[in-house]
Amino acid sequence: MKMQQNQQDNKQEKKHNLGRLKSFVNNKDMYDCFLSELEDQINTYQNSLLQASDPVTVHRMQGSIFALQRLILLRDKVNGNN
Repeated sequence: MKMQQNQQDNKQEKKHNLGRLKSFVNNKDMYDCFLSELEDQINTYQNSLLQASDPVTVHRMQGSIFALQRLILLRDKVNGNN
């Protein structure tokens, strides 16, 4: 019973947090700057990935790129378009 309450509380908190991001993701100028920064970071990691020689570094770069790509989809997630 308590576990269900915790899960429900977590869902409500996540929904509240996403709602708080709406003003950010729907502000075109701010969000475009954010996307530009993400794309720059992805390009940096991709260049590092091309030069990586050990598997640990390759996996780190791949993980970083994946995480940044997920952030690019933030607007759709917040606005419920996923």
